[in-house]
Amino acid sequence: MVARVISTGCASPGTILADCSPEFVDIYNSSDVIISKGQGNFEALSGEKGNLFFLLKAKCPAIAEKFHVKINDYIFHYENAKY
Repeated sequence: MVARVISTGCASPGTILADCSPEFVDIYNSSDVIISKGQGNFEALSGEKGNLFFLLKAKCPAIAEKFHVKINDYIFHYENAKY
């Protein structure tokens, strides 16, 4: 198997790890790579531990400015936080 898609168990638009199911947190913490989709997930997971790949659309001026793109541009961002 290449990847397994699972629910976070979290009702928020972004993945707030403290609100996720124990199953999700266990898998998240043991994963070599995490692919996260959407601006809400970027806002919630940016800076969290792990090899994180974010796929999102710049829907607001703050995100467009942060990534030096135009509104409605698509973004692929890699973040490797080790702590």
